[in-house]
Amino acid sequence: MRRIEAIRQIMEGVSDELVIATTGMISRELFLVRDRPENFYMCGSMGCALSLGLGLALALCSRRRVVVLDGDGAALTGLGSLVVARHLKLPNLTHYILDNESYDSTGGQPTCSADVDFETLGFRVRVLRVVPGNEPGIPRIPYDAPFILRRFVAAAQRKPETLKPET
Repeated sequence: MRRIEAIRQIMEGVSDELVIATTGMISRELFLVRDRPENFYMCGSMGCALSLGLGLALALCSRRRVVVLDGDGAALTGLGSLVVARHLKLPNLTHYILDNESYDSTGGQPTCSADVDFETLGFRVRVLRVVPGNEPGIPRIPYDAPFILRRFVAAAQRKPETLKPET
C-alpha cells in the first residue's frame, strides 16, 4: 500500500478528532487528502508529533480524541515518547506509524525500523507497512506556521460533536 492510501484509510474514520501529522511528506499528503482545521502539520520538527499528541490527549483527558500520524523515521527519533505513551495509556490517543523503512522526506535513506517492535514500545500504536517512495506532485502546504497554529488551536477549543467509541 502507498503511504497516501494509508492516510486516506485513516482519515475515512476521522470525524472531529484532532490529528497531528509528522513533518515532511506525511503532513503534505494529509493536507492533500483532507485539509481541515483539526489537523496540525508539524513543520520542521521530526520526532515531535507524538510528544505533541501526548500533551494534547493528556490535557483534554477523554473530552477529545487525538490521532498522531508518524513515519518510522520520526518514530525512531522520538522513541522516548513511545515509552511515555505506554506508561500513560491515554484512552483518547491513537498513534499510527506509516512504516516504509526509510526517511523518504529527506532522500530515502534507510531506517532500522524492521528491527523495532513499535507496538510493544508504545500504547495503541498501529503500524501500517507502506511502500517506500513519495507521490509525485504533492504540493507544499501553503500555510505558514503561525496560521497553522492559530487555526488548530481554534479548532481544538471547539466542543467536539460527539465522542464515538474506539473500534
